[in-house]
Amino acid sequence: MKTYLLAGAAMLALAACAQKPASLGPDVVVPAQPGLGAAQIQQLVVGNTGSGPMSGSQVRYIMYVSPDGKAELRLPTGIEAGSWRILSDGQFCAKWANFHDGEEYCQRVYPEGSTYKFVDRTSTMFLTFVPGRAL
Repeated sequence: MKTYLLAGAAMLALAACAQKPASLGPDVVVPAQPGLGAAQIQQLVVGNTGSGPMSGSQVRYIMYVSPDGKAELRLPTGIEAGSWRILSDGQFCAKWANFHDGEEYCQRVYPEGSTYKFVDRTSTMFLTFVPGRAL
């Protein structure tokens, strides 16, 4: 009897591990219309600091985009070094030491009132920009 109980408990534990974790918020919807162009994104972000909430977790995201292709990111866990680039099709791409597991991710940028919505398949960030480095 003990063997059956242990085997049953083990199967339940394995089944729980196989389930996909719940999303932190609603699914991200990438708008169908084109976002800002490469030149508009460059003018908006380069040499400036953007800050605002990330979708799902509402964690405050603050990034400084240096003119030399380097960037800095402030999260509750600290400041991370990174790099950025803008693709000719109008996507802003960033790569951080740890955030997003150190993988580059690219986002479309959409104006939304006085903020800008940075969107990819997994997250949305609503950022407001100020001139210079303000981490």
